[in-house]
Parts: sequence; structure tokens; C-alpha cells
Amino acid sequence: MSTKFTSRHVFNIDAESFWTKIFFDKEYNERMYRDVLKFKNFSILEQKDLGGGSISRRLLIEPSANVPGVLQKLIGDGFSYTEEGKYDAATKRWTFRTIPSKLADKLTVKGEYYVEPKGEKQLERVISCEINCSIFGLGGTVEGFIEKQTRESYELVARFTNEFIAEKKLNG
Repeated sequence: MSTKFTSRHVFNIDAESFWTKIFFDKEYNERMYRDVLKFKNFSILEQKDLGGGSISRRLLIEPSANVPGVLQKLIGDGFSYTEEGKYDAATKRWTFRTIPSKLADKLTVKGEYYVEPKGEKQLERVISCEINCSIFGLGGTVEGFIEKQTRESYELVARFTNEFIAEKKLNG
């Protein structure tokens, strides 16, 4: 069993600026994870230029979401995850996967981001995500919880992104 979903958000910025001045911007990421999403911990473990405009990045993230009791018993305290991703400059897509600190053999979250132009200085960010939890009797509950948290996070981040774009005057 797995859960798949897509989220779409419109931003007032061109595609090149989205990737360089938003997605890979250190200040944007720090404010997003710490101030908007209120994560306990966020750090960039590694970011590498792969040549030709392609970039790989590894993040360590410790969310602060309240988890259902059943899930809390499974993961205990100190849950975090590593997000590994790669931006392919040729396809202009970001693919990612997360590796949880606990239950890594039973839980996978992966997906991709890409942007579609919606006018001269506007685009739509599309995020496709797939969640798979292979814990007998709990897989659907865990997947549903992660999907709900992820969708809510994307909505918060979308609002923040347009605010950041306006604040930094990135939309020209």
C-alpha cells in the first residue's frame, strides 16, 4: 500500500529565480524550517555542485509535529529524518527521498518538485509525493498522518514563499 498526492502552488517569481533565490537560498530555508514550520532542528549536512547547474543536498530535520499515540509508541522520542535530494539542471526537477531515523526499513517518502510558467513572472510549483509504510495494520494510519502533515506544511510554506518573494523584491 502507498499514498500518492500532488500539491500545486503559484508564486510570483520566474523559474530561474525560484531555484536560485528561493529553493537553494540559505536564509529562506532557515526561516522556513525554523520560523514557519517550527521544526526543532534543521541543518544542511551537505550541498554539492554536481556540474552543469545540477546540485545535490542532504538535510537533517527534526520535526516538532504532535504524532498520534500509536505512532509515538513506534518511534519514541528523538525522531528525525534526513532528506536527500538532487536538482537536475537538464530536466529542471528536484527529486528527493527521506530517510527516517527510526523505521527506515518500513517507511519511505519520496517525490519530486518542478515548476511550470504561469506568465512572465509567475509560476506554479508542482510537488508529487509518495508515502509508503509497510507496518502491518498501521501502514494506512501512518501514511495518512504523514500526508496530512506534509500537505499542511506545503500550504504554510506556500504563503511564506510569496511573502519572502515580496519582502526581498524578487518578483521584479
